[in-house]
Amino acid sequence: MRLARRDEASIPSFSIADVSTSKPASSTSRGNATTTTTTSSSTATQTGSPTNSPLPQPFDTNLGNNFTSTCPQFFNSFLKNSTFQNCVPFSLLLQTSQAFFQASKSLVRITQVLDASCDVSFNTCNSIMSDLAVQLKDPNNCGTDFTNNNPIVLQAYDGFIAYQPMFQAACQKDKKGTYCFADAITNTSSAADSYPYYLPLNIELPGGARPTCDTCLQETMSIFANAASNASQPISNTYKDAAQQINIGCGPDFVNSTISVRTGGASAMDGMVAFAPIITLFVALFTLLF
Repeated sequence: MRLARRDEASIPSFSIADVSTSKPASSTSRGNATTTTTTSSSTATQTGSPTNSPLPQPFDTNLGNNFTSTCPQFFNSFLKNSTFQNCVPFSLLLQTSQAFFQASKSLVRITQVLDASCDVSFNTCNSIMSDLAVQLKDPNNCGTDFTNNNPIVLQAYDGFIAYQPMFQAACQKDKKGTYCFADAITNTSSAADSYPYYLPLNIELPGGARPTCDTCLQETMSIFANAASNASQPISNTYKDAAQQINIGCGPDFVNSTISVRTGGASAMDGMVAFAPIITLFVALFTLLF
């Protein structure tokens, strides 16, 4: 697993206020995300009954004390914030929630969780996650830990900035109306089906993994290809090798493996804004002369 720091654009501010305490799902520690994926896939069941269990929340185990003095307060603030909790962010749950790991063992339960994750205001939640990524890097929050490559801090950061592609991937359904991820994570005959969903979190596809070559995989990788063209997204590090590996098993053109990564982060709109003063000056001179 590789963790990397990325840059992000600023967005309207999200204030960590309106705090309401959520009940932790579990205090059991977890291993790395790739190991968890393998375990959950191989032990998942296709049956289950509805439950009134609380929805999973990110970082529901002990965060530990390997932080600077200000970072734990930042984590506690956003994790207890009701607006953040209501987003049920798949991009953070997948790697950091023990309760989500347990829910992934049941098709019924994981479907309930995905229903909650997808039935939100995407624009609102995406703005919240983007702004939290900015706040996390503030020296008064977790900036020092981010610079020092603290694994938990980097997991949070990657989860924040990968919210959009992972939301889109998590909310995809197949022709039967089943969430693609729910089918992948509970497929006991092919544990590798869930592995591609970790790519946006800067986690590489394990060598030799052969996910099922189906429409869900194609559409998921199409979403990820679009995100991978943006150098600010962690998946820009992991997509190309994964796509090439998938094409070995599914055919040379099954998914796009020839993306171009945009560097620099400047958009066409940024260029227009930068050029605006020159245009204004030209118009003023033209008016005076003619």
